[in-house]
Amino acid sequence: CRDIAQQLIAMPQGDSLEVALGGGRRGFLPRRAADPEYPGSRGARQDGRDLTREWLTTRTGAAYVWNRRQLAAIDPGRVEHLLGLFEPSHMQYESDRAQDGAGEPSLSEMTRLAIRILRRNPRGFFLMVEGGRIDHGHHAGNAYRALQETIEFARAVSVALQDTDSSETLVVVTADHSHVLTLGGYP
Repeated sequence: CRDIAQQLIAMPQGDSLEVALGGGRRGFLPRRAADPEYPGSRGARQDGRDLTREWLTTRTGAAYVWNRRQLAAIDPGRVEHLLGLFEPSHMQYESDRAQDGAGEPSLSEMTRLAIRILRRNPRGFFLMVEGGRIDHGHHAGNAYRALQETIEFARAVSVALQDTDSSETLVVVTADHSHVLTLGGYP
């Protein structure tokens, strides 16, 4: 079974994703490769493949970025395939993003750029945006982080609504599951 990173790269051009942004960088880099943001850390691929390089060499108009500055420099009129991997594992929590040394884009920033690249397709596009750290905040019992992540997710939904034509766009906001958040008085 191919791992998810390899599946992303192995898809034939034309059937593959045009934009993939998030965390998980170590799954794309070979074990011998130092992480660009954390030089003491290494990639996790045991097959020796550098999937970021393969992304660049197997797709036309391809770009790979790993920090917010590089993402902001992307020209959506020229880039056709964008891979952005901003952390070796999960993205930072929204509330911790400001302390990220390399700079990490917000969910709403990634959503805006993805739409600007994808909307060039005259046949339309599908974009999935996940606020995955909301769930992590709940699992950790960290209401502050879960709520900050939810607020940023709401910003990403707002960006999607602003940057698309409502007469030809379906926006669905849902959850794969939920958690309770209880704020009790007099505990």
